[in-house]
Amino acid sequence: MRYHEVVAQSAEQPEAALGLRAAGVQRTRDNVVTAVRERLIEAGYHGLSLEQVAEDAGITRVTIYRQFGSKLGLLQAVADDLTQRGHAAERLGAAVTIPDASTAFRSLVSELCRFWDTDPPLFRRMVSLSAVDPEARQVIETREQWRYDGIHALVNRLADEHRLRAPFSTAQAIATIAAVTSFPACDQIATTLSVSFVQLPEPLLLPLLSAVLDLRPSGPAERQ
Repeated sequence: MRYHEVVAQSAEQPEAALGLRAAGVQRTRDNVVTAVRERLIEAGYHGLSLEQVAEDAGITRVTIYRQFGSKLGLLQAVADDLTQRGHAAERLGAAVTIPDASTAFRSLVSELCRFWDTDPPLFRRMVSLSAVDPEARQVIETREQWRYDGIHALVNRLADEHRLRAPFSTAQAIATIAAVTSFPACDQIATTLSVSFVQLPEPLLLPLLSAVLDLRPSGPAERQ
């Protein structure tokens, strides 16, 4: 074997080892997040035991502390995983940037319902947890900020186009839309009607929100 081939091979071995270690760390993290999700749904946050999570994930409690720090760190990891599984950041970001404000708003509502459909049992547990635990509330509200930001941006765009329905002000429209598109509201409607979240936008939510905003297409011909 030539010298440069030996050098190249030697350089690749540490990189391969690092890749294996990183993959192992990620597998451990995924196992822990899965265990925490199941325990949260079963017993709630206050019933969440680090020992049980460690046992379910096949690791030690020390490893959990090393990677997550605390129970709150575990909750943050589960919330982040939920956002990633639902592709919330990219899909909602893409919806908000659609040039036509009405189309963008419709897309935002559809993507919100799609996101709520990612894991309803976990959303239910986290929403109920946020009502009684200040730390959990902060975790959830921080990750809900993207929803409020999207609604705020699109309502302001529609207001600039004189699309607010009387008697709503911009602030009133934002508050109303945030309430109607929240997980608890969507969950109540979906459960009562025995439909999935993705079935809510067109036949139900968007007609309802048309009482707040003029959601007809922006083209002059369509708005006549």
